[in-house]
Amino acid sequence: MRNLCLITAIFAFSATGLWAQTGGDECDVADVITVSGFGTYVVAMDNTAATTGTDPAPVIPCAVFGQNTSDIWFSFVPDADGAINATTCDPASWDTDMMLYDGAGGCAALVELACNGDAVTNPGPCQPFYSEFEAPTVVTAGNPYYLRIGSWGTVVGTGNLTINFFAIGTEV
Repeated sequence: MRNLCLITAIFAFSATGLWAQTGGDECDVADVITVSGFGTYVVAMDNTAATTGTDPAPVIPCAVFGQNTSDIWFSFVPDADGAINATTCDPASWDTDMMLYDGAGGCAALVELACNGDAVTNPGPCQPFYSEFEAPTVVTAGNPYYLRIGSWGTVVGTGNLTINFFAIGTEV
């Protein structure tokens, strides 16, 4: 009986999301980031086991040669109107490419809002070729959004995604 309780507990904990989010391998299984109130949200990324997505096509227009391999997906629904900026700046991370989509129509009808292959806005302690949106993007309360983060070439790794959510006109 004790073994049965232990096994049940293991399955219960594994289903509740105690482990860090790392990104879903396709849009329709994107890891959900709970955005509740203005502030900074940091989530773990790991694309070491990710495949190159098929939804939408794997080309990312702002990336060098359009490459976006081993991509991972995150989604969020803001609880207020505001603006976001996102970055993959993390000295221990990899060469990333990043896109933000309006997801009101679902994964089959994503609309690109922002894209970055190689950021130039923060020369600080970031890895080479990190991604950061050059300008804040306005978001609407209750609307779903998707972040897609991929690699250039065959480079993969782990790191952190940072999302700053703020009231319009109060950049973080």
